[in-house]
Amino acid sequence: MRFIPMPRPLLPLLILALPSALSAQRAPNIARSLTSAVGAQGRLMWIDGTANLFHKVTKNGKQVEEPWTTSLSGVRDIVQKCKRAHVNTLIVDVKPLGGEVLYASKIAPRLRVWKGKAVPDFDVLAAFVEEGHKAGLQVYAAANTLSEGHKYYNTGPAYTHPEWQSVVYGVDRRLKTQDGTRLSFRVPGEPDDAKKPSLLTDADSVLSAEPNARIGLDTAEGSQDSRKIERSPLDQKLHLLLDRDSRVEGFMDNALLGDDPLFASENGRMLTMTLDADRESVRTHLIPGERVTFEMQSVRTPIAQAPAEKIAVFVSLMNPEARAYELRIVQEIVQNYGVDGYVLDRCRFSNLYNDFSDKARSAFEKWLGKPVNRFPQDIFSFSRTPGAGIVYGSLYKKWLEFRATTLRDFVADIAKTVRSTKPEAKLGTYVGAWYPNYFEVGVNWGSPRTRLRYKWQTEDYPETGYAEYFDWVTTGCYHPTPTKREARRLGHSEKASVESLAEISQSAVSNAAFVYPGISAPDYQNRPDAMIRALEAASSQGQGWMIFDISYIEELGMWRTLERGVAKDAPSPESIPGLLAQVRSAMDAIDEAP
Repeated sequence: MRFIPMPRPLLPLLILALPSALSAQRAPNIARSLTSAVGAQGRLMWIDGTANLFHKVTKNGKQVEEPWTTSLSGVRDIVQKCKRAHVNTLIVDVKPLGGEVLYASKIAPRLRVWKGKAVPDFDVLAAFVEEGHKAGLQVYAAANTLSEGHKYYNTGPAYTHPEWQSVVYGVDRRLKTQDGTRLSFRVPGEPDDAKKPSLLTDADSVLSAEPNARIGLDTAEGSQDSRKIERSPLDQKLHLLLDRDSRVEGFMDNALLGDDPLFASENGRMLTMTLDADRESVRTHLIPGERVTFEMQSVRTPIAQAPAEKIAVFVSLMNPEARAYELRIVQEIVQNYGVDGYVLDRCRFSNLYNDFSDKARSAFEKWLGKPVNRFPQDIFSFSRTPGAGIVYGSLYKKWLEFRATTLRDFVADIAKTVRSTKPEAKLGTYVGAWYPNYFEVGVNWGSPRTRLRYKWQTEDYPETGYAEYFDWVTTGCYHPTPTKREARRLGHSEKASVESLAEISQSAVSNAAFVYPGISAPDYQNRPDAMIRALEAASSQGQGWMIFDISYIEELGMWRTLERGVAKDAPSPESIPGLLAQVRSAMDAIDEAP
């Protein structure tokens, strides 16, 4: 990567504009102004660890799978394609969420088998560093930091060391019939087994199949519960209708609905069952007119055993051995490989219901300076009334601050490890873009300087922001609508756009680091012009963009779109000596202005 010196006159000229900047509701986008002035733009291509081990190629008219990231020819192919598309930075995931790695580690186990197929004994990171640097590209190693196990395969360090596992705070709900039979069920949105019957409680909503979320906290809208009826064959899905007094009104097979949606009666409920045993139990033990009762108890379960947690097994930051293990991996990679930097992924809690381990309680009490009499109920509890939501305790906001403080301090240790091992190495992180909701996973990826404030924050919560520890932050602005204008034209909220999410990202980071808003390539399948607009929207608010992930670019044939839409090479902002320091100095001047 060619380095471009920072022009000295830019900062004084920027400071002259401070009076107008100070009147703005949000901090001025200093980073955008300075990177544009020197022609710099971050162009990151994410290379997922497991999705790219192999790829399909056509030979003799037949499709076959060949090693991709796991062969030298495959790595060269990727590097050449990225170079032609004017990408300047490769983010190489070498520690997938299962905790088994793709480099020569003396600490972590190697990934030997994936989906029943042997993984070539090939140092993925070494090959990318060598070939990427030959092509003038930056190469970062990325790691799924706190995820150390894969629940589909029961593999990873979190299974070898079960004491490292974080603990999930969940709920077990049951419907009790008059003859004493109990049927387990779940309320959508609560941490419970998705296979259980779902109790829908919104009186004016339309019944549906299980709601589909796009990417959870990585999207603007989060979970989209459209609750639209989906037809199914007879005797595959049964709906139990309850009135406001929890009396059985009747049963309805989904296949008999025709084109008419099914509504719950006013203040009533509907229980949807898809498993044979559940449908049979309801038909056997309930008759119309009978009243049911609801029972509930909270549970705390190691994450590998918690049915609400789908794939990743997160370890507890409160466990000193697990914490030390993660820092050793950081040091090993930065010390042994010529990477330009290190990237954190999944450096967070799994969700709002994690981690409620005994170690977490002890750490919270120490931080708080007093014992917690009812744990975890003093933080929050589950309402006994299904669908009523969680009940916030007196320590809820302090708990959110504690979690964010814990992660900030861990990030500080990672930054210290990286920079003491290799002072010139850079540090980046991936986070979901929906900052107002990201407290649920315990992360404040903004700067303490951000002017964004929310009702769930304590007065000191902004101080937990960790953006200053990073050279850049990439946020998952994963939405199929590129701009705010297009969102309005479609009749949607402006927030439902890449541009809006990128704007929030920049406001949260507030010039503490460069911001590279990310797009999800599948959102733009067969929409090449929209994809280019999405990249432009990302860089119009940030200082570049990130694409997730290269497997989709390859599979969906998007390389020509990138080559056409990204006209020429550009250096990445963090590669320019002194540029980030200039941005931060300008922000200091704004804060110090009278």
